[in-house]
Amino acid sequence: MARKKKSKFDNSSRVLMANVKNGSTNHKTAKRLTQISRRISNRANYIMRKDLFTGRKPDQSKVDKLLKKGRLSESDIELYNRLPAAVAQRVIQIVGDNWKSFAAAKADWKKDPTKYLAMPKPPKYVKHSKAVYIPCSSFFIKDDAIHFAKKLGLEPVRLEKGKFEDQLYNPKATTKVVNEVRLVPTGSGFRFEIIYDKHKTLEFVSSNTHSVLLDKGSFLSIDLGVTRFASLVSNKADLSPILINGGDMKRINQWYNKRCAQLRSLKKYGHIKAVAEKRNRKIKDKLHKISKLIVNLCLTHDIGTVIVGKNKLWKQDINIGKRNNQTFTNLPHALFISMLKYKLREVGVNLVEQEESYSSKASFLDNDSVPTYDEKKIVKHVFSGKRYRRGLYRSRDKTVIHADLNGAANIARKAGHEGAILVSGGVVTTPILVGL
Repeated sequence: MARKKKSKFDNSSRVLMANVKNGSTNHKTAKRLTQISRRISNRANYIMRKDLFTGRKPDQSKVDKLLKKGRLSESDIELYNRLPAAVAQRVIQIVGDNWKSFAAAKADWKKDPTKYLAMPKPPKYVKHSKAVYIPCSSFFIKDDAIHFAKKLGLEPVRLEKGKFEDQLYNPKATTKVVNEVRLVPTGSGFRFEIIYDKHKTLEFVSSNTHSVLLDKGSFLSIDLGVTRFASLVSNKADLSPILINGGDMKRINQWYNKRCAQLRSLKKYGHIKAVAEKRNRKIKDKLHKISKLIVNLCLTHDIGTVIVGKNKLWKQDINIGKRNNQTFTNLPHALFISMLKYKLREVGVNLVEQEESYSSKASFLDNDSVPTYDEKKIVKHVFSGKRYRRGLYRSRDKTVIHADLNGAANIARKAGHEGAILVSGGVVTTPILVGL
């Protein structure tokens, strides 16, 4: 049996981002480097595509030799040598990885097409700038700054003071903290993405941070939405239900949609990318704050399991009204779950992604069974309670609870966790509204 290939970066890898200022020396250099990267990528893609269509297997090491030695065209040598060899090789490697992924997806699609929305397509040519991947053999760290190989022509990038030790060119694996630096086009400019190992930073070592042993029987269940971005319930008596307000993110998206419409009417299409970047930064900031809050709740209340509701392809063909469709699909719930996953794993909390169909319709207080939706077998289910006003759910005995908390409690039940506390001493527990 073939051994599974180990990922290039492990679970302790983190990304530090630094924007490149317009008009700076690095901005001009970034334009040049990303265009060279695009040309090398497209040249490698052309050769691998030709190999595939003539019955040969795409081979990135062969393509690297062809371009490096100019066996197909003398201009290839000049193009290849405009970047450090390790950087050019990394560009070709990424193209090769894309073709391997395509071949694997195509073979899997032939076995079971229902797993895909459409037949996988081969890698396309890059029309605009292409990211530059700079391996550790092409930079070193000294005095809290990254210094690049002279051939790249990049000015040093300042780092957070006291976070990283000095690092030589191509260091040993045991001493390597920063693995790679990416120079990424953003549409409106460029940014550096610094890939580093958090567990080897001076900050981590000095804090002696480690995973704590938390109670896996205690859980926090999360229902994701729009107006209330996340609704949290738990089986811990000392933790009241929490509603995390999503109003700020709705306003950010509304501003973005309105501003884009204005720019389109003025035919200022180039400005839209800058507006999109600003919107994405604001949304990411909110998601980081919310995920950090949930991690802190787990540590404070000794919670070792977090359950989050997620349906497969839940944003495809969604129908919750024109306005709600736009808002829901514009909120990156999947990105939030991925943020939550790595932050919880770091402190020893298990994250369970639970299918959540009918969780908002079944009555938690009446202990209704929560079925699973099957598009092949449509069944009309009858439940004890129902929504009777916006945001509220009424059970069989007329007890009123917040509809999203009802959904979160049912998500926990579907995952096999009973005991979510919504009523205490015969009185409905009042949720806490949190805005971040």
